[in-house]
Amino acid sequence: MPPLKPSLILLLTIITFSSGLKAQSDNPSFLLGVNPSVTVEPFYQRGEFDVNIFPLVYLRPLTGRLDLRLTSILNLGVRNAGNQISHAGLEMALPIFLFTNESPISTGFFLAPILSLTRNRLENHNNLGLWLEPGYQFSIAKKTTLSVGIQLGTTLFDYDESTNDWGSHFGVNVIIGRWF
Repeated sequence: MPPLKPSLILLLTIITFSSGLKAQSDNPSFLLGVNPSVTVEPFYQRGEFDVNIFPLVYLRPLTGRLDLRLTSILNLGVRNAGNQISHAGLEMALPIFLFTNESPISTGFFLAPILSLTRNRLENHNNLGLWLEPGYQFSIAKKTTLSVGIQLGTTLFDYDESTNDWGSHFGVNVIIGRWF
């Protein structure tokens, strides 16, 4: 399996540059959450799908209206011929909130450009996803938020041994997390 070097470089760059930015408040300063997800591609056989078995989310406010969100992707491919790890990668989003947050916890309507880099080892291709997510993030308890969004965009399927292909992307994104 070829390494996802661009995603590692992207992650290190984000961490390096975001560590010096002033967050909305000293406490809480980041959210740790989960993003359960299921993927079904048009080329999968009937009854086949992927489920993210390591759906961790890290979200850090960068300004009063801009957050950085990183989501891990480690999908278990449920296949008719047997189950195994199918995808591994990272999704990066920059939720831009329509209104400045007065509280240290990011809430409200947002629009997030998203970049996703994954490797599908079962179908032998890299994926580059580019989409936009309108959504709403709200507080459901003290220091706990729920984010709901709709993802729309496109994915490049970069196959190892065949012609590359573009596909449309549609997803429902639900994240629940706790601020620390």
